[in-house]
Parts: sequence; C-alpha cells; structure tokens
Amino acid sequence: MIQKEGGGGGALQIDLHPLVIINVSDHLTRTKVESAPAAPPRIVGALIGTQEGRSVEISNSFELVYNVVEGAIVVDIVYLRTKLEQFKKVFPTSDFLGWYSTGNAASQADIAIHKQFSEFNESPIFLLLDAAASYIAATRDLPITIFESELHVVEDQPTLLFVKVPYRIQTGEAERIGVDHVARVNPTGGAEGSQLTAHLNGLHNAIKMLNVRVKALHSFLGAINDGKIAPDHGILRQTAALCNLLPAIDTPAFQEDFLKEYNDVLLVTYLASITKGSSTINELVDKFNATYERQSRRRGYI
Repeated sequence: MIQKEGGGGGALQIDLHPLVIINVSDHLTRTKVESAPAAPPRIVGALIGTQEGRSVEISNSFELVYNVVEGAIVVDIVYLRTKLEQFKKVFPTSDFLGWYSTGNAASQADIAIHKQFSEFNESPIFLLLDAAASYIAATRDLPITIFESELHVVEDQPTLLFVKVPYRIQTGEAERIGVDHVARVNPTGGAEGSQLTAHLNGLHNAIKMLNVRVKALHSFLGAINDGKIAPDHGILRQTAALCNLLPAIDTPAFQEDFLKEYNDVLLVTYLASITKGSSTINELVDKFNATYERQSRRRGYI
C-alpha cells in the first residue's frame, strides 16, 4: 500500500496558485517535445511557497535536474541547494515545500524520490500531475493530486505512506490578469481577446487623443500670440483655468511618487529588453551548435 485516500483531522490546508500549474504544464510540454514520443521521461521539480502551521501556500516552482541510476531517479541535490539559495535572495519569505512530478498514481518509486527531499523539509508535500487523456476526459476537475507523507505501522513495520489532501486554487489580481492573457493568446502569437490587451489599448487610445488635443490647443494659442487669428476669450479662460491646476501636482511628494513609478516602468522595460535579448542569443547559440555538430559529423565521416 503506497497511499491512503484521506488524512486525519490535522490535514494540511493547501492553497495552490495558477503559476505553479502553468509551470508544471509548461515543463511537461517542453519535455515531451524535446524527447522521443514513445517514452518521454518523467519531470521532477520543486515547490516553493510559505507555510504557517498547517496552512500551506504553494506560490511558485522550478525544474530539477536528476540522473537515472539503475532504474531509480536520483535528484541533483547540489543543484537544488543552489536554486534554493538563489530563490531566498529574491523571495526571503519563501521556503521549499515539496516536489512535483507526473503519473497516474503514486508508486513505490515516488516514495524513494520523496525521501531525498527530507534534508530540506522534514515532511515535504508531493504534487502529482496526471496528463492522461482518459483522466481529463472523465472529469472536469484539474488532473492534479496533492499528497502529504505520514508514517504508519504496516505489518508491525513503520512505513511511509502518501495521504491525499484537499487543495483550493488561490489567485491574486495580477495572476488572474496574467492567466487570462495567456489563455486567450491565439496561434499567431497575438492576444486580441485578452482583458489586459483591451485595457492597454484603451489607455493607448486615450493618451493618443489627449496628445492630439494638447497639440491643437498649443497651435491655437500660438496663432493667437502671433496675431494670425482673433482671440476667443471663452477658450482662453478655460485654458487659463486648466493651466492653474498644473501647480497643484508640482509638489515634492508628487515628484517623489512620480519618479518612483517612472523608475519602476523603466526597470520593467529594461528587464523585458534583457529577456528578449537573452532569448534571441539562446536561439542563436542553439542554431550555431546544430550547425557546428553537422559540420563535425561530415568531417568525421570524410
């Protein structure tokens, strides 16, 4: 017996964020694409989040490196320790909560993998993603099962068992917008139906219209100053009233908040540029390696 259907009254209360589901699904998809269709390897990754008592919040995850030794999966602990140290520097409140993998049910091999994480968490949790089409077609629930480990006495021997624990999807406003944006991306790479795209398009059109009207007002005032047209005192009074509002936002507090927002926007733009550049360099390196490998094979053949 590897697992039980339910725990006792002290079962964990788990909140699962959509980002984790997206990360695991993306990890599985890339592994299937990069491997042979007949036997894609299992994926293994770490779960990151916070825990207060029996309340657990799984907010992030990352992939793990492992080796297969005599048919058993051996996780690269050095890599895991390095990644956790990096996460701690960025998210000091996040801790290692457990690990994830794929399969239709927990097995004895999962118990062996599970024990390898005891160094980082005395009772890690296990998230299992079932990617089988039959499972997805048979139910509307997410094909995800979360286990906690408990020590039970089986035939007078202490045995580690997986116990299913309930979970709920917990999401914030930023995650809802991001998930909606990803879900509505069309095959051409656009996201015309996304709420985020519609909101940004609305802001862009509003700023564009404001810019056009400010330019028209500026041209009108310049023509009056040059004596090309007769002054309209009604428009001039409204313009003066509008200009009198400008000093109200020229305060040290406003300037400080404005500079903070401005710097944040520049930082996000800079990070996006770095990410795009890194992706381009990665594609170039992959193409170079593929070309170099072909040339090396040809030379060796000759």
